Amino acid sequence: MSKLITLFLSFTLSLFASDALVCNVVNDDDILKIKCKYKTVSKTYDRNISMAWTSPSTPQDDRFKTVLLPAYNISVYDYRYFDGRADGSWTISATDEETGQVTTVQFIKEDLSEANTMSAPCKDSTLDKPSSPK
Repeated sequence: MSKLITLFLSFTLSLFASDALVCNVVNDDDILKIKCKYKTVSKTYDRNISMAWTSPSTPQDDRFKTVLLPAYNISVYDYRYFDGRADGSWTISATDEETGQVTTVQFIKEDLSEANTMSAPCKDSTLDKPSSPK
């Protein structure tokens, strides 16, 4: 009976689940990165997810990468270094190679060079002022 309930819940949740692709700027060890995370429903087998980054102005900055989504997992991510990327509206897409479903988002990259200084910190910044010498 519990297997039947579990199967029913899984089926019901899969009807209402939708794939999502979310991109954020993250600061890992003082290195800014654009990190895009693709979330989908869990499956009992491995799948390939194709991640495509399309630059707003420089085609040589485009990238296509296939990422393995292991069985029973619900997300994968890809990232690009923030510095060196063209400013403007990037198109990032994730394609489930099994179903062909494509999930796409637009990400606006702007120059943050002034935002990384102490005089003009980013909104919600965690930058600390340097300690004064003793």
